[in-house]
Amino acid sequence: MSTTATLSRLFAGIEPDMEAVDRLFRERATSGVALLNEASGHILGSQGKKLRTALTLLTGKLIDYRLDKLIPLSAGFEMLHLASLVHDDIIDRSATRRGLPTINARFGNDIAILLGDFYFAKTASLIADVNDNRIDRLFADTVATLVEGAIMEMLDAHHLDLSYDRYLQRISSKTAFLIASCCKGSAMVCGADEAQIEQLRQFGHNLGMAFQIVDDILDYTGDEQTIGKPAGNDLRQGMITLPLIYALDAADANGHLTLVRTIVEEPGQHDDLVPPLVAWVNAGPAIDAALAEAKHYAGLASAILNTFPAIEDRLVLGELIDYVLVREK
Repeated sequence: MSTTATLSRLFAGIEPDMEAVDRLFRERATSGVALLNEASGHILGSQGKKLRTALTLLTGKLIDYRLDKLIPLSAGFEMLHLASLVHDDIIDRSATRRGLPTINARFGNDIAILLGDFYFAKTASLIADVNDNRIDRLFADTVATLVEGAIMEMLDAHHLDLSYDRYLQRISSKTAFLIASCCKGSAMVCGADEAQIEQLRQFGHNLGMAFQIVDDILDYTGDEQTIGKPAGNDLRQGMITLPLIYALDAADANGHLTLVRTIVEEPGQHDDLVPPLVAWVNAGPAIDAALAEAKHYAGLASAILNTFPAIEDRLVLGELIDYVLVREK
């Protein structure tokens, strides 16, 4: 079964509500400036799986499903996610995302920066519609943490001395915090008590950690046709991720450290060296070790989820954890 078919099945029960979120998103993403609309339409055409929208809605099902609050909350966090991706692509000088040209590649950095800013502003408007001061603070904390994560990523680029702990800190800020905020915000607006809010925040955090680790694995095991970018793309940009950390820690890493240093410290100058290095990482124990780490976080997420009543939507969230581990893109 394809990834799309799997998610379509998992999200069948909330499909009408996801469509309502999408309608609100597109309405708020509309501008009176034609060029901005064109750029916005381009990125909307390459939207991903909308996991954050689904997580926000499904988390609400565990408490008291208040759709009037969840729709603007879901649209707001989905727009925040897209805004951060637009700015990430500028920083990374990425030419493609999900197999399509990035905003910066098609329209230039100036328009890309302004589109990201436009989305950030529109996100604030959506969050205001929730009419809950706790959500206002959560949104502000989320944006600030995403920025901190992006700065950590910039500081870590082109350096070989990235530790395991620093890697976890970075993905916690860059990916897991936003997913945790989706779940925490949903719990808040649906009337959860403080203990439940914290449980669901931790659920989202652990799921986000697993998601990013798998994403970093796919950068080594995937191909351009499935993941929309060539294998080893992070390495080409001078980024060290968990599979390579584990590979370089292995006993047989001798001789490869110099190769990695050449690629990382001179990005874009030695792309011909990337495929053999990717093959070396795949041939060793690093991929399995990284996957075991992702399964560890998925297990933590499952344990938290299982403390909630075994309704159908909880079972869907459990399947979503499994999907995160086995997805191919």
